[in-house]
Amino acid sequence: MNNRNMRMMMAGSVMAAGLMFAAAMAQAEELKFGYVDVKSAVENTADYQAGIKRLEALKSKKQKELNVLLDKINQAEKDLMGQSMAMSPDRLAQKQQELKEMRKNLQRKRQDAQEELVAEKNRLDMNVGAKFQAVMKDYGSKHGYDMIMPKSAFLYVDPKHDVTAMITKLLDAK
Repeated sequence: MNNRNMRMMMAGSVMAAGLMFAAAMAQAEELKFGYVDVKSAVENTADYQAGIKRLEALKSKKQKELNVLLDKINQAEKDLMGQSMAMSPDRLAQKQQELKEMRKNLQRKRQDAQEELVAEKNRLDMNVGAKFQAVMKDYGSKHGYDMIMPKSAFLYVDPKHDVTAMITKLLDAK
């Protein structure tokens, strides 16, 4: 999930949960609720950590590829500067055009690499996010919770209601 979608989902969840909380408090004598630090629960899973390592490896690979192209451009510029006085105007224009194309190619490759990294990050977030939703629903129903809210929805809540560690453990087991 990208950050914007996650924030929108969280804001909607917080508002809905607040309304449900108020209604439940009015109807129930005993309410079982918990909270989870979503960011911590997700980011501390083995799947997410492995995904981040894969993402960093991909980023490093792409950066090396871009650096090779950048080195070629720099060398071509250096060669052109050293030889420009001895070149015919046609040859000079041809070399300048080649440099322009090399720079354009570098920009395209940078953009492609950035798009690929963003897509991979989104796939990671969606994969772990889907598991998170399933684990939360399963955990809540199996343990008799009336609601489990994101930690960010509260100004203060007793730490005894924190289920983050258990959710992380269940995510790792799934």
